[in-house]
Amino acid sequence: MRSIGHIIKQERLNQNMKQISLARGICSTSYLSKIENNSTFPSVDITSLLLKRLNLEIEEVSEEEESTLIESFYNLYKDGIHNRDKTIITKFLDEFSTSKVVFMQPKNYYNYNLYMFRLMLILDEVNESIQSYYEVIIKMHDEFDDNQRFVFNLNLGIYFLMKGDFAKSLSQLEQSLGLVHHIANEDWEHADFYNVISMTYFKNNEFFNSINYASKSLKYYTDNLLLKRAIDNYIVMGLAYKKMKKYKEAEKHYQLASKLAGDYKLDAYKGIIFQNLGSLYSIQENHTKSIEYFNLSLKCKGGESSSEGYLLTVLSIVKEYSKQKNAGQVLNWCERGLGKINENELNSNHTIHSNYFHFCIYSAIHSFSNELEEILKKAIKHFEIIQDNRHVQKYSILLAEHYFNENKFKTAGIYFKKANQVLFKQNNIIQWEDM
Repeated sequence: MRSIGHIIKQERLNQNMKQISLARGICSTSYLSKIENNSTFPSVDITSLLLKRLNLEIEEVSEEEESTLIESFYNLYKDGIHNRDKTIITKFLDEFSTSKVVFMQPKNYYNYNLYMFRLMLILDEVNESIQSYYEVIIKMHDEFDDNQRFVFNLNLGIYFLMKGDFAKSLSQLEQSLGLVHHIANEDWEHADFYNVISMTYFKNNEFFNSINYASKSLKYYTDNLLLKRAIDNYIVMGLAYKKMKKYKEAEKHYQLASKLAGDYKLDAYKGIIFQNLGSLYSIQENHTKSIEYFNLSLKCKGGESSSEGYLLTVLSIVKEYSKQKNAGQVLNWCERGLGKINENELNSNHTIHSNYFHFCIYSAIHSFSNELEEILKKAIKHFEIIQDNRHVQKYSILLAEHYFNENKFKTAGIYFKKANQVLFKQNNIIQWEDM
């Protein structure tokens, strides 16, 4: 059985072409639908015309070559998950996308799409290409065996996690959780799954489960000297313990991560670890220690001053000085953050744009600017657009209090209501009686 129908369908979706446009003058739309579903196999002439309209050249290989190709792709998939080297993945995908292989075995075609989808997710870009692969694997998932269904649910769990739909992400992953002990996966695949589901449990505020599964993947990663992934686990466990207010346990895991990063010269992780230690001391109101770690984080990020991570740390320092009512330092650090944003012209990025509003708000508050009201209105609108409910709520409360202090009670009520609506949504509450 050939996979030509699936390849035609995927390429048509990639080009945002409707079936009627592709079929026009070649075959009926209903016949094209059968081709794409692999329920019929077109003649050489029809296949040639469809591929020509798609401007697509394909390469047909022998069964032996196909097995070798899938094996090499599996090895890249494994290496990509372990090391997450985006440069190597991008290079390989660019080379591979120049030719389309017609797989003789449907199982290989399904595996190819599942591996491709995960590698594209590692690149951390939810774009049109990822969306087209998503649509293709959704259509074919009824034909998957248990191993493929395990990877399918894992991939979708990551996909929804990246899109911020944490509940849907967990729902997909828990479907794979039921398959873990019934399929012949390798140990590294189980460790990868536990790593992903631990992060997802954390995002869903299920901190005990987060720690439980992070510890399972941690054992594999430390035993096999996959130290970057082990650091990931330590950080997730630290975050979970912090949320549970077990601050000593949180610090212990951050320090274990720090030791690994130091011993094995994994300098790229030091900035992240110091950022988390700073945040841990911040929540305990130890401002001096918090700022000390944030400054250490900044030193580690000195070579990447245009990055989102750098601006996150600058904002963290702004918040610490704001808690201490130190207006001079707040304004100094806000100016530094805004300077980096303007210097690198990064305002088109949602995260950078969000940081722009954060700095402007703190600056306006501590300089007693008359522009605070307008800045807050624009910020709330921005965070509503990008569906950042936490900051919609935070800045709605701030604006409501501003209006309340100016005796504009009706307008204050509007923004207090907006903040409450976010609270209801976060807790899945419809009526006040349910609180």
